[in-house]
Amino acid sequence: MASVISSFSRAGLNVVDRKQFRQERVCPLAIAYWNNLLPVLLVCPLIVFSPALGGWFSDLLSFEIFLLSLLIQFVAYGFSFAFKNLRVIDIAILTKSADITVPLMLVIAGAYSVSFSLFLFLPLILLIFILSSGIENLKKSYQSSIFLVSMLTAQGVYAYFAVFNAAFDREFWSLLSIAFSVLVWRLIFSILFLLGEQRISNVYIFPRQYLSFMGFYLRGFLAAVTQVSFVFAITSNNLWIVWPILNTTGILGAIFAYLFLRERLSLIDFICILFASLITGIAVIFLNYQRY
Repeated sequence: MASVISSFSRAGLNVVDRKQFRQERVCPLAIAYWNNLLPVLLVCPLIVFSPALGGWFSDLLSFEIFLLSLLIQFVAYGFSFAFKNLRVIDIAILTKSADITVPLMLVIAGAYSVSFSLFLFLPLILLIFILSSGIENLKKSYQSSIFLVSMLTAQGVYAYFAVFNAAFDREFWSLLSIAFSVLVWRLIFSILFLLGEQRISNVYIFPRQYLSFMGFYLRGFLAAVTQVSFVFAITSNNLWIVWPILNTTGILGAIFAYLFLRERLSLIDFICILFASLITGIAVIFLNYQRY
C-alpha cells in the first residue's frame, strides 16, 4: 500500500515539478529549498506529539539515514534539471532504465547472479527514450539524464542493502521518525547547496516569480506524503514487488501531465511507454527480482 501511495503522490509531484522547472529562468536549487521547507513544517507537529519523538534525534544522527537522505535529494535534483527540457513521459521512459541498472550494479557488486546477456534490455530502453524525446532534447538533457539514472541506481542499490540493515527494521512510529529525519536532512542539504551558489536572501524571500502559493502548498503536501510512504515502501520485506510499483510513477505522471498540463501525447509516445514497460516487465521476470 505504501508503494502505491508513493507512486501516485510522486506522479503528482512530477506534474507540479514539470510546471515549475520548465520555466526558462527558474533556479532548481532555490526551488528545491522551498520545496523541502514545507514538508518539514507539516510533519513536525506529528512527530512532536507522537511516540516518534523518542528516537528521532538518534535517527537524525544515523549515518544510514544521512546517506539515504543525500541520495534522495540528489535524485530530486536529477528530476529538477531533467524537467527543464524533457516532458514527463520522456522522463518516465528514461527512469525505466533503473529497473535494469539496479540489478546490474548488484551483479557487479557480487550480491546478485544473472546472465549478463539479459542486460541488453538496457540499451533498448535507452533507444526508446531517444526516439521519444528526440535528438535535440537529448543534446540539451544528456547530462541531467545520466545523473538522474545514476542516482536512481544508487538509491535502488542502497535500498537493497538497507532492507537487511537493522536501522530500518522498525515499527510504525520508528519508521515515521526515519521519514522525518530524511525530510530534515534534505532541507539541510538544500540549504547548503543553495547557499553555495546563491545569496542568503533566497533562504527567507519567497520566489514569487517562480512559485505560486497554491503550487507551493500543494507540492509541500505531496512531498510530505511521498517521503513518508517512500520510506515505508523501501523498508518492506517484499522489495521485489515494491520496486516495480514505485517505477510506475513515470507512467502515472505522464497521464497526469496530459490531463493537467496538456502535454501532447502522440501514438508514438504511447507505443514507446508501453514498449518500455513491457521490457522492464520482462526484466522483472527474467532477472528474477524475487531473489533480491
